Amino acid sequence: MDQLRPPFSTRLLEDTAKQGEAQDGTSYLPATHRTKKDHIVVPQADTEFLADELLVNKINAIQDWLWICGRPMPPRPLHHQVSLSRDIIITENPELHLLWSSRRMFLKPLPSWLLDPKFWTFYILKDANLAQCARGFLFSYTALIAYESDFRLARDKGLIPDSVTWAGWKCLTKEVLQNHDMSMVNPRYWYGELRLGRLNLIYRFKGSVFRGYSTVTGHSDYKDLIADNFAILATLLGYVVLVLSSLQVGLGVDQLLENTAFVNFSYGFTVFSIVAPVIAGFGIFVVILVMFTSNWLVTKKYEERRFREMGVEPYWRNKSGKTPTASFRKRETSRSRSPDEV
Repeated sequence: MDQLRPPFSTRLLEDTAKQGEAQDGTSYLPATHRTKKDHIVVPQADTEFLADELLVNKINAIQDWLWICGRPMPPRPLHHQVSLSRDIIITENPELHLLWSSRRMFLKPLPSWLLDPKFWTFYILKDANLAQCARGFLFSYTALIAYESDFRLARDKGLIPDSVTWAGWKCLTKEVLQNHDMSMVNPRYWYGELRLGRLNLIYRFKGSVFRGYSTVTGHSDYKDLIADNFAILATLLGYVVLVLSSLQVGLGVDQLLENTAFVNFSYGFTVFSIVAPVIAGFGIFVVILVMFTSNWLVTKKYEERRFREMGVEPYWRNKSGKTPTASFRKRETSRSRSPDEV
């Protein structure tokens, strides 16, 4: 298989191309793109945009651990995901593609530009890493959409462009599979579906204690976090109460009362049942306090950097009472200059 050739030549979107639009596939790019510094820009088919759309660096960083999260097999078709009562959740983040948690399966829709062989030639194949990720991502969809029922599900969920037909999809997948070679796809796509919960555990084990791999399945606010943790503590206390009741009954039996080991255990467990809930409750409070402090510091640091990049001054530092904008600051600066400076 030629690495410098697109995995297909079928032009599914050729009939939908409008006159006057770029013929290299860039007309299929989204309306806007968020940069790594959270600026909203018009997308260009450059390295930064394609990296955000295709690369899976976070998963590649723990490639040796993926055997814990899933099997080295293609993902199962969409109809099978539905039969497992999994809701299809749309995400544009390639790092979440094919991850599942509880009854949710995260899938990144197949972008139109990835179905244009000219776009592959002009932009994707020039970077080996991008090409490997693109091949793996496209291959995942040949597994997800196997039957016509899968195709209908994909259309209903917005996973593929509306202009793609079932006959056209069959032609494209046939060509992709004929040219497919697993050694030419990103190693992440050697695996199909991955458990998000286990990815979080791996990342926490490797140092990202509070955030894990992704927070999409985390708590939405601190109230939910506190409620869940104290619910677990209440369940454990219920078991402790049950044991204490059993020990109390046991101490009323002459045979057990004369058993020194049983009496010592009853004494130790009673002390433990008094001290442990206090320690556990304090531990939960400390963890939540650390999380809150960490998030607050990160937020303030980000806010200061973001304001500098936007070229504005925080409102509370502006003594004029006017909304602080870059243009406002420039006007104030020009007014303060002397006639000689001008």
